[in-house]
Amino acid sequence: MMGAEELLAALFLLPHNLGVSGVPSRSFQRKGADQAPEQHVIIYNPLAWNITTIVNITVTFQSAAIYDDDGQPVPAQIQRSAQSNATYDLFFVVQLGGLQHRKYSVQFSEAPCSEKSKCEHTYEAQGVVFERRRVKDWGKTGRWLLPVLNDCYKLMFDQDTNLLHSATYLKEQRRIRMRQDFWEYDANGDVKAGPISDNYIFSANGSAVRAYKAVEMEIIPGKVLTEIRQRFYREDGDKDYAYSITTRVPEYSETGLPCHRLEQTYSLGPLRLNTEVVLRTSSSLKNNKTLYSDDNGYQMMKRTYKKFTNNTLARNYFPMVRTAYIEDDLSRLVLLSDRAHGVSSQAGGQLEVMLHRRLWNNLQWNLGYNLTLNDSSVVTPTLWMMLGSVSATSKLYQTGAVELQHRPVVMLIDQPTFISFCLGNTWKDKELRFNSPVAPVVLPPNLHLLSLSIPGWNYSSNHDLHLSHLHSGKEVQSEPDYDRVLLRVMHLFEEEEDSKLSKPVTVNLKDVLKGLGEVRDVEERSLTGTWNITSLQRWNWKTADTSGKKNKQYLKSEDKDFTVTISPKEIRTFFVHFSSRNC
Repeated sequence: MMGAEELLAALFLLPHNLGVSGVPSRSFQRKGADQAPEQHVIIYNPLAWNITTIVNITVTFQSAAIYDDDGQPVPAQIQRSAQSNATYDLFFVVQLGGLQHRKYSVQFSEAPCSEKSKCEHTYEAQGVVFERRRVKDWGKTGRWLLPVLNDCYKLMFDQDTNLLHSATYLKEQRRIRMRQDFWEYDANGDVKAGPISDNYIFSANGSAVRAYKAVEMEIIPGKVLTEIRQRFYREDGDKDYAYSITTRVPEYSETGLPCHRLEQTYSLGPLRLNTEVVLRTSSSLKNNKTLYSDDNGYQMMKRTYKKFTNNTLARNYFPMVRTAYIEDDLSRLVLLSDRAHGVSSQAGGQLEVMLHRRLWNNLQWNLGYNLTLNDSSVVTPTLWMMLGSVSATSKLYQTGAVELQHRPVVMLIDQPTFISFCLGNTWKDKELRFNSPVAPVVLPPNLHLLSLSIPGWNYSSNHDLHLSHLHSGKEVQSEPDYDRVLLRVMHLFEEEEDSKLSKPVTVNLKDVLKGLGEVRDVEERSLTGTWNITSLQRWNWKTADTSGKKNKQYLKSEDKDFTVTISPKEIRTFFVHFSSRNC
């Protein structure tokens, strides 16, 4: 990790003498009394799309103003942190081109901002705390509902329970009853008492039980976002909560900020031994206990609930690499994930995601290899939730899943230093430009830049020649070729998934990549990059219908129009040769 941080620092023209090891964490600390309360942030967009999003950093000052690299004020919001009363969460809106980075300046103030001109773009948000509600006191519910709205949704929170009560997607004025809370499965740890849960097996003792006895809620309305913090207590009188849900509803639509993504960050742990905790989302959707999830981050699979003689509960759990949803004839509820989870629909309208496990068992093989999961840590996964019609969500969830897993890279630095770095040469004195020096690299919304890297070896385009060198036993000097890039482009959508986005896409690679340099040649490779595509011998499969299928037109290095067509769910791999450039 330290090596990767040092590389990022070099790539973004940072000095090596910052007084820290590698790149600092996403937290601004107070400077000495003789230092100006100012910090700088470099934010990089790793996607080949233009994006508008919210960035969150933790600071120790209660007031701040944000400016971009052109000196223009940036919409921001500051509030007490959910993690500590001694720190603050600073949210601000960033707009980044594909594969571009920008520098932002943060100017702090010890006291609440008094100058309107300086702070008019930073909203200082204050929260409202609602009284803790005990589960045993729940009687009539839904009497006191509190709305949270943006341009896409109206969320109603029940003050009798401090839980979500319903959600309405405003475009079609369709309301869905909904509740989110935590449940836990009890696991057996004694091999003599029955089946156990371990690294490879989920075998619960019975149905899940509610993992809390009281809920507290705090709502922080803002101009960039509104934050709802729900804290779940294992016992009525506990001082510290065991679980939490932090829901962020984007509010600032003037800059094109997407309003349809509800970001939820969870906190779970430490768990009690031999428990497996799930987030359960219960809704009024009539999905007949059927869900859809991806088991490889690539293809959505229909998961129909089935009854079995043994272990029906666990056998209806399925992989969720980055997407899962349930739907009925009118609506779809989508969850996007930043990491892999297990997912299930154990009852109608339910979608539950397993977020954390803490296990121990006395199986001799596990004890000998220390492979049990006695994990007492606190985990903080993130899900994005979307709600809407089937057609509307089909356009959004594929790109949303990629954007969640490839969020902007945020690097905090001290005062800017006037130096510049040229790859392969030494540091040179000149004024440092933090704004991105190249034009954005932008693909159509249904194409994802899956790989863009320099192979770390001088790999011959002729694989047979490469193999002959290996078999000869002679030592061949190998150096990376910095003018050649390994490129993979993936079509995100399946056939007939969307009326427009599921169609084949034709792009000119030379035009798309001109922000990186002048493309001299492009040759298509096999998926791994090993073989030239023209020499590849593929298997032929018998299919039910092969009519209408045309022979694939592959791109060879002698082709000079650099145009490729990518079909639904296709991945194509290329060696892109750039004209040599000196610093």
